[in-house]
Amino acid sequence: MVLLLIACKDANVDNPTAKEILSENRDADIIQLDGLIYSRNIDENRESDFVRGDKIGEILEQTTKAWWFRDLYASKLPKGTEIFSTEKEYIQEDAPMVILVEIDGELMEYHVLVEG
Repeated sequence: MVLLLIACKDANVDNPTAKEILSENRDADIIQLDGLIYSRNIDENRESDFVRGDKIGEILEQTTKAWWFRDLYASKLPKGTEIFSTEKEYIQEDAPMVILVEIDGELMEYHVLVEG
């Protein structure tokens, strides 16, 4: 019985949603992938330590409509922007901790927002 309660407790931990992030900050630069929200790491004084891996996909829609935010939607990036993993191979549903976007030859990092 104790194990069941512990398992239920862990199942109730919710990761941030686009709705929560955008309601707190309408200017947030986020992407949704595999049901998780990624936020842009803005550190202008540091170059990315990551190497671009496999292409994961492309942004399907640019929107700040939090109720309709879906996978491969972004709040700032334009439709068609390519998203890359930091690993050699991306496995769908095995969400990476960091994803990359390349714009004008510059890699930008987006870090997953998870509760824990």
